[in-house]
Amino acid sequence: MDDDLQEIRDNFHVGNFQKVMGLCESASNLSDLARSECDATFARACLCLQLIDKLKAMTSSECPGQKASALTAIISKTKNETQKGQAKERLVSLAKETQDLTSNILAACMYAKDGSWQEAATLTQAHPTIEMQALRTFFLLSCNQVEQAEKALQSLTGAADDSAAFRLAQAAVHIATGNAEEAYLIFCDLATQFPAVDGEDNSAGSLLLLTGKAVANMQRGMFAEAVEDLQRAIQLAPNDPDVLVNLCCCATHLRKNDDFQTNLKKLEQVEPTHPYLVKTQAISTAFQRFKASAT
Repeated sequence: MDDDLQEIRDNFHVGNFQKVMGLCESASNLSDLARSECDATFARACLCLQLIDKLKAMTSSECPGQKASALTAIISKTKNETQKGQAKERLVSLAKETQDLTSNILAACMYAKDGSWQEAATLTQAHPTIEMQALRTFFLLSCNQVEQAEKALQSLTGAADDSAAFRLAQAAVHIATGNAEEAYLIFCDLATQFPAVDGEDNSAGSLLLLTGKAVANMQRGMFAEAVEDLQRAIQLAPNDPDVLVNLCCCATHLRKNDDFQTNLKKLEQVEPTHPYLVKTQAISTAFQRFKASAT
């Protein structure tokens, strides 16, 4: 199964979602288990590309991973809190009842987004796969548990050092431990190894890899170079919140206030509840209160 699906897995992890859909559709002669994972990965690619109509058709799928992807789409899109709560409950139940890898990954990500890190970490322990343990590494980094993340990464060393999931986790740990140059090189290698379109020798990489390269350069203090990758990324996804946040950061360091205001306003339009905006507003409010108390 690993040989049959590794190309699909790797391209999914580096963010080549359109390519993944094509690979999944052309995959043949798979075992039942491999077919289930293939169908689930197709659904996750649809989720990343926000192909809502395709996901709606998966709500009654016999494949747990497809059903989990459809539920995740509801959670991320609906403004009805009751509907969102019901979808979360169904996703958790599906993960527990089926012990399906994709269902557990999406349930863990849901918990993490809600700030329920203990529940998210518990789900990652249920599956000893490379992808799940790489996800555990990202969760640990999100909780500022850098030493634990290093240990989690070390436990994967030798198992699948060449997989995209491992190398992305490795790059994240490098950034957290101050080795941003090595992280940048990993992102560049992945962009070369996994072009979005086969035969593209000069590929700069997917949206995910372009953003990763930019973040690595920002950590190196190379903000002008980071902007170059972010400008390429914004052409691929003009409304991507992560790209807009990092453009705001670069504009701040480069003292380009007009660029900062432009990207900030766009972020406010596309994702008004983004944590960056919430924290920025909180800081502004705190200064206003201090100013008022001092007068």
